[in-house]
Amino acid sequence: MPMGSDRFSRFWLELKHRKTDRVLVVYAAAAFTIIQLVPTLQTALFLPDWTTTVVIIILAVGFPVSAILSWFYDISPGKIERTKPLNQVKSPPVQKELRRWKSATLISVLVIIILVLFNIISNSIEASEIRQTEKTIAVLPFENYSSDKELSDIGEVLESIIISELHKIGEFTVRQRSAVMEYRVNKKSNSEIARRLKVFFLVRGELSRTRNHILLSVDLISAKKDKVVWSDHFPFTGENDIYSEKINEIPVQIARNLLVNLTPEIKRKIRNKPTRSAAAYMNYVKGTNSQDDAHNAHELVSTGDSIFKDLTASANFNKAIEFYDKAIREDSTFALAYAKRSITRSWGCNTGHFTSDSDKIKCWNDAEKAMKLDGELTEGWIATGFYYYYFVQDFDKALEWFLKAGEKEPDNWESKYYPALVLRANGLWDQSQKLMRQVGKIKPQDALILTNIGLSYQYLHQYDTAIYYQDKAIEAMPRWTGPYNNKIESLIARYGNTVEAEAVMDTALIYTSGYGLQDLRINLDLYDGKFNEALFIAGYIEPSKFYDKGEREMLFAKIYTCLNNKNFAKQYYLSALEFYSKKYADNPKDFESLSLKGIAAAGLNDRLNAVKWGETAVNSCGKHVFRIADRSVDLAQIYVMVKEYDK
Repeated sequence: MPMGSDRFSRFWLELKHRKTDRVLVVYAAAAFTIIQLVPTLQTALFLPDWTTTVVIIILAVGFPVSAILSWFYDISPGKIERTKPLNQVKSPPVQKELRRWKSATLISVLVIIILVLFNIISNSIEASEIRQTEKTIAVLPFENYSSDKELSDIGEVLESIIISELHKIGEFTVRQRSAVMEYRVNKKSNSEIARRLKVFFLVRGELSRTRNHILLSVDLISAKKDKVVWSDHFPFTGENDIYSEKINEIPVQIARNLLVNLTPEIKRKIRNKPTRSAAAYMNYVKGTNSQDDAHNAHELVSTGDSIFKDLTASANFNKAIEFYDKAIREDSTFALAYAKRSITRSWGCNTGHFTSDSDKIKCWNDAEKAMKLDGELTEGWIATGFYYYYFVQDFDKALEWFLKAGEKEPDNWESKYYPALVLRANGLWDQSQKLMRQVGKIKPQDALILTNIGLSYQYLHQYDTAIYYQDKAIEAMPRWTGPYNNKIESLIARYGNTVEAEAVMDTALIYTSGYGLQDLRINLDLYDGKFNEALFIAGYIEPSKFYDKGEREMLFAKIYTCLNNKNFAKQYYLSALEFYSKKYADNPKDFESLSLKGIAAAGLNDRLNAVKWGETAVNSCGKHVFRIADRSVDLAQIYVMVKEYDK
């Protein structure tokens, strides 16, 4: 033991003689400093994600190299010379050498302490900022730089799963998939996207394929500083692996890095699998995506009580049903798939796509099946509520089921939003608005919610409040035409002054596709007596910009009537009558088409049929106050056109 101790003492003296100890301490302090600075420089200089890893590897390799070089060589002013062993040189005074060692050690320790404190303080400040920042998040479309279509499809599935799981965390406000879809092709900076979406955090992903794996790289970005808060890579071997715990780890990690504590109940919800079949779940998610695509926000024009009034692309409804069919074939006990298939048919009924008796039966069977498989499934209760609301139009029954869903999940915005729609349709405005305001607090930046709140105030003739909510909806989703359309109608109803309305229209035509606004645009000119200008503009508008052919034909008929060109007006009214007659024959519950058919007949001086169809449309609306109001306006127009002014 004494011999070993003597050897260590000689080695330690040799280490100090060659100044290797100082080199190692200084190197460690410098390395620590560099590692702390790299993330800041990486963000400022837009360096790649792997920069920190490379720097750490280089510093780790440099540590033994510097130790070896300092052992053999001594650097002095003006020269580098080989270090002689301790027994070959005259030892300096011990006290002088000791003071040098103490000074070097003290300085190094102070540097390390300062850097550690700096790191702790900066991390503490950053954590405090994250805690205080509102947890608004958008999951952007995942990048796929290859031409691999399958990889893009997988990316859409992964996006939807992550969005769905993040929605389960109450502290998060997550943008809907429809709100971010434009950024699949519309490339913008992180700060610009965050500003437009009104979020503080972005989730970006990139997919690539190796020989045996699909690799998903995920970044959580703080939009304030355009800084990566968290980053990780997730390899998947196939569809079954995608439906594993790996994907559920992403929302958990996002919550952890945003300093949100997840309760065991929330973690259980995130990790809960609605089906054991990966194939069934993949098809379910694709069905949900197709349903979302059916009411793409850039083409949706919400009017009346309808959340999905003007669904274009009915093919997407069919595609959604097909995917749900596949999911159920893979797992016949998949309660959630039955519930969503039922809801899809209800929405399709509201848009005039699923209107047959067989659709009604299928909708009920799916809702009933979902409830039998899982009596506590909230979506099953919502599906039953939709069946009564859209297919049966039994508002009391619909409200009963929606409220039941709300009791089970009081923090779920849907459980308040759907009852609000039913109460509003039933004319119970105060109760409806109370729920709508609660929904607005839960989802403050959802354009669809905001524009519907505004519509309620519009129907109550509280136009200033209606305009306020339409402005909020425009702010939340500036590329969606719906809120612009609704704001213009409120402005005209409030003052009858088209100046402000035209300014809103000009803005809408800059930022949106203009879909659904063309009829209103021409009507503004007609209100102002600019008949020739209206005709000129209408002639240059592409037919695809109108909601349908009937809208365009009626518009031209109105223009030529104002120009007193009766022959041309008659031709367009005839064409409109033919169009709406066919549309009504295809769907006898489409009372809007019946009402428009009456207006076309009035334009052709067919007084008897015009009044009959208009009155039938009003009387067929049941207790639905929104539909009654809209059809009453149409009937008023018919009475004016046939000169029955008292009516």
